Amino acid sequence: MQLVANQALVRNRVRLGLGFHLAALAVFAIGLFISLNVDVTRDVPYLAWPAIIAGLILYALGQTQLRRWGPRNRQEEPFEGAIRGLDDRYKLYAFLSSSLPDYILVSPAGVQVLIPRLDNGRITCTRDRWDRASNRLAKFFGQGFGNPSADAARQVQQLQRLLSQAGVEEVPTSAIIVFINNKVQLRIEGCSATVTRLGELKDVLRRKAGKGQNVVLTQSRVREVQRVFDERMRAARSWR
Repeated sequence: MQLVANQALVRNRVRLGLGFHLAALAVFAIGLFISLNVDVTRDVPYLAWPAIIAGLILYALGQTQLRRWGPRNRQEEPFEGAIRGLDDRYKLYAFLSSSLPDYILVSPAGVQVLIPRLDNGRITCTRDRWDRASNRLAKFFGQGFGNPSADAARQVQQLQRLLSQAGVEEVPTSAIIVFINNKVQLRIEGCSATVTRLGELKDVLRRKAGKGQNVVLTQSRVREVQRVFDERMRAARSWR
């Protein structure tokens, strides 16, 4: 198994996120200074409100960057550990571009998008309708669960466009939704994407690849597809 990652892009995006946070703190400080230096008995500190709003926008932009690129949320190393031991026909490409899926695996099964999920508890997918069991208070204050099936479909479309532009035809593409927490309780019925836990990912990949004469992609075909992504990684940019 091989792993290659665009570390320059990751570093720059983390710096960008931290820069937004620092800018937000500076703007909040300006708003606080304005509010403390205005006689509220005579003047309304109107200038403080634009500073607060601008600070909130900058903070949200910073959070958007860090949620995707920050060290707590990156999963290339857990993925590498989960499928370690597979041969070099399995190659994981991480962070090729900000406009592409974060984790793309080329393997004898074709090209898969790996979509990590950090959720825990009881999770159900019934015909692509997702639900996470939690109390109302947790749902109100917690981050929305979203629709992993919709995310999977969107990322597979991005992958197919990339392959089409590279002139690679008739290569199977799919998405695997991987729950990083192996204690998560899953109930999957009629989900369009493959859903698994991190600890079961290696077995899922082996089943998808097939064996012997029934293998989906021959070794030469795997190498051909890998060359497309190797070239893309060599040309990858450090900001986007």
